[in-house]
Amino acid sequence: MAKKPVVYEDSVSVTLRRHPHGDKAEIVSTIRWVALVCLFVFLTLSFLFLLSGFYRSALVSTIGIVPILFSIMLLRKNAVSAPSTILAVTIILMITGLATFGQGIYDIGVLGYPVILLVAGLVLRSRVIMYLALLIILCIGWLTFGNYFGIYDLDPVSQAYPQDFFIASIIILIAGNAVFRLVRNVYQNLTKVENEVEIRNKAEREREVVIQQLKSKNQELDRFAIRVSHDLKTPLITVAGFLGYLEQDIKSGNHERAEKDLAQITEAAKRMGKFVDELLDLSRVGRIINPPRDVPFEEIVRDALQAADGILKAKQVQVEIDAIFPFVHVDRVRVVQVMQNLLTNAVKFMGDQTHPIIRIGFEEIDGEHIFSINDNGIGIAPEHHARIFELFSKLNPEIDGTGIGLSLVKRIIEVHNGKIWVESSPGNGATFKFTLTHAPSRG
Repeated sequence: MAKKPVVYEDSVSVTLRRHPHGDKAEIVSTIRWVALVCLFVFLTLSFLFLLSGFYRSALVSTIGIVPILFSIMLLRKNAVSAPSTILAVTIILMITGLATFGQGIYDIGVLGYPVILLVAGLVLRSRVIMYLALLIILCIGWLTFGNYFGIYDLDPVSQAYPQDFFIASIIILIAGNAVFRLVRNVYQNLTKVENEVEIRNKAEREREVVIQQLKSKNQELDRFAIRVSHDLKTPLITVAGFLGYLEQDIKSGNHERAEKDLAQITEAAKRMGKFVDELLDLSRVGRIINPPRDVPFEEIVRDALQAADGILKAKQVQVEIDAIFPFVHVDRVRVVQVMQNLLTNAVKFMGDQTHPIIRIGFEEIDGEHIFSINDNGIGIAPEHHARIFELFSKLNPEIDGTGIGLSLVKRIIEVHNGKIWVESSPGNGATFKFTLTHAPSRG
């Protein structure tokens, strides 16, 4: 199953600014886990302190349960900052209270201070963290100077207590979880940034391609407007001019000249009609197309030869087919049109060749099916190889044609996901080659 591309509704910078610590749902889940662990810890400590006879410590632990329950209730409403702050302040004060009735600044619970700042740093904003840091400094000052000035007395350590192991283990687990989340968030954010940069670079490349295509289309449209204006205006001027002559010849009774005038008008109208028909045909390529199907290419060659039979016989062109053709998956009508255009184009540029020959061939290179039409005509200079496929491009204005044929051929081949090119030099004929999608192998 193809992997769906990552789509960012906002840029990574905006996302990180709104949620600098990662996904909100995951943060709420993590804080809830910390709150439940703390609730379990304080319940357990209250029970252990009662068993050990440390009633004041048991009372402090019990008092700490109330704000923790309140934090859990706020977390159920998907709040983050308020329950996290309440939880951090509660734990700081509970650690300080328990250390006051225990070993003071040397109490094992004091290890929780940096862990609280670490966890808070994953959730809260910098201002709140600074306030928490100041609160911790005040608590450490109380534990240090309170004992120094005799405000409270340390509980001398006479033996190891089971709760010390329990407290240290919980602190390490919470710290480990916080570090894991920190590293994972950094990695995920870096991955998001890399993905977004790649997506934006790809979009930029695609934009540049589109811009170049638009520039090319605009240039083509400019040429199109100029050429259409010229090619339509010329026969219209011819028609208008000979209509005037026709009127004069009819009035003077010169019927022979009147018939010639009518012939000129008819020929101009035919040229204009052919030009309009080719423009319409060109505009339909890629929009109005027959469904592609598997066709033996020799049938396409046969149909094209039949369509071009008149001009081939008139110029006495010999056609040779020197290949066994495969099946192709194409719009048959359009590809017949391609072959017919290439055949008639080859005939037009035979020059004064006494033995005109056209060869239709096929070869397979690296799994690609390449079809070719070779002639022994006048050839094409290399600097014109790309130009001949441009719309209205005519290398020789004296040769009959609209300059649309090869442009039409190129578009039909491209609609079929193929490519077309010419190999030629002056005086050595020309070979037009194109590729087509081949049909699956037939047994």
